[in-house]
Amino acid sequence: MSDFNTIKNLYEDGYRCIYYDKLENNHTIYLKNFDNENSTVIELEDENEFSQFQNYINDLRMS
Repeated sequence: MSDFNTIKNLYEDGYRCIYYDKLENNHTIYLKNFDNENSTVIELEDENEFSQFQNYINDLRMS
């Protein structure tokens, strides 16, 4: 499973992106589930997967 699909599954489980940044070719995405206060960090090295992630969360905001 791709890292993007992992993020998408976490979103379906109630996690939300609270911050992301980029250092060189590595994108770090910080996710938190506000219902149970759990958090996780996903690192994406693939620029295409990070673009998919950005498009996904932008589409959610539009809905």
